[in-house]
Amino acid sequence: MRVGLLGGVPGLSEYSGEILSMWGVLNVSRLTPGQLQGLDPAQIPVLVLPAGADVERAVVGAILDYARRGGAVISCLPGLELAGEAGICIEGDREGPQRLRLTSTPMAGLAGESLVVVGPSQTWSLPDNEPVTVTLESEAKPPPPTDAVSWAVLYPAGQDAGGEAPGVVQRNVGAGTIMALAFDLPLAVLMLRQGDPNHTESGGRPDGPARPAHLACEVGPQEPDSIPYADLLGRLLAEWVTDLFPCPLPHLWHLPDGAPGIVVYSGDEDGADVEWNQQQFAEMTEAGGRMNLYVIPDNTHSTPSDVSAYRQHHDVGPHPNIRSHDGAPVAARVEEMVRQIQQFEEMFGIPARSLRNHCIAWAGYLEPVRAMADIGVGMEGNYFCSTFLRDRGYAPYAAFGAAMPLRFGHPDGELLSVRQQHTHTMDDVYFGPGYVPYSYAMAPDLWEVVLARVLDDVVQRFHVPHA
Repeated sequence: MRVGLLGGVPGLSEYSGEILSMWGVLNVSRLTPGQLQGLDPAQIPVLVLPAGADVERAVVGAILDYARRGGAVISCLPGLELAGEAGICIEGDREGPQRLRLTSTPMAGLAGESLVVVGPSQTWSLPDNEPVTVTLESEAKPPPPTDAVSWAVLYPAGQDAGGEAPGVVQRNVGAGTIMALAFDLPLAVLMLRQGDPNHTESGGRPDGPARPAHLACEVGPQEPDSIPYADLLGRLLAEWVTDLFPCPLPHLWHLPDGAPGIVVYSGDEDGADVEWNQQQFAEMTEAGGRMNLYVIPDNTHSTPSDVSAYRQHHDVGPHPNIRSHDGAPVAARVEEMVRQIQQFEEMFGIPARSLRNHCIAWAGYLEPVRAMADIGVGMEGNYFCSTFLRDRGYAPYAAFGAAMPLRFGHPDGELLSVRQQHTHTMDDVYFGPGYVPYSYAMAPDLWEVVLARVLDDVVQRFHVPHA
């Protein structure tokens, strides 16, 4: 038995698969619309549909037939016919960022926090019956097969009262069930992690370099920035798939030795003396760690021999400095980034597998990522989960709400072969010396407490092996 993921239709099917893979759900088959006719629920007990998948009548008919014969369907923003079968009345579109609050089964390590939803969402009502909240292990009598039950509600971000409506609804249909989401979950995850393409600049910014922070979505007030809300929104999809699967569905864990979390440590040389690099590497090695040092090829003091010595225990990558091109067209900034990556590879004879730009300078939306993919860079670290130089609030997941490594995706559905690894802690930002104008000037013992909270949540609540 496998989870079915419908492709060959509008929507973010491949990105949905990326989300499931991130949380260890790998038992997935990609299906085409032509394979839906007569699809066997005994072989594919759960079918995940991207938003817009049910626009063709023949596809809708095959989906409903599959559900009535015992299949479980998960649908984002279903069309009128599928929504009607789920007991939903679509009242209209919602405006602005939303919050999703669970109302039944505990999931995703949440303990009362609401998650952020951006992108399209709808206001729904359940006119045929009063909403019934259920839990998977409830001892109460289950609702009749025709009852629609609510798993979560949507409400406008920052609104004191009112505006609440069903956000996730499930209704039994024949021998199967339909779970419907009043928002586009994979698109919300994508936009929260990568930013809003409508915020893209084309010729830089007047106040300094363009940065990924300028792309961040408007999420509204009271952002839950102490939790990785974008990742946990994706985890809900993995848990709903798992709960609807008729037998235990293994989740594979991607960290070695079953570790519940991992700290990714990197530094940028930025003209530092070789002796400073050697000291940092030695201390990291003594602590049993391994780090990546990013090097600006135009101003490094490290020779090929030095880099070879660094790489005995650690890794080295490029740190392109495109600041000289602030205000230039996107294509020119991307071209300069690529030039420096290739310069690094030629200088040291090693491939560039990950990078972070100097001053986290950026260009456009996904243009730098596409260029990285073309030359073999597999991971980027330019996205700081931070409101760096935007406001003075601190929280580990501010602005992007992400920590897990997903591939970048285009809102039109294309996946790029570069993984996005957000950064959450920057030494000069949080405890740099007084002459650093943007430093929060945290004392080391205070920062220990803050960091301990972040890591405790990782290993005890959020990013934990799950089977």
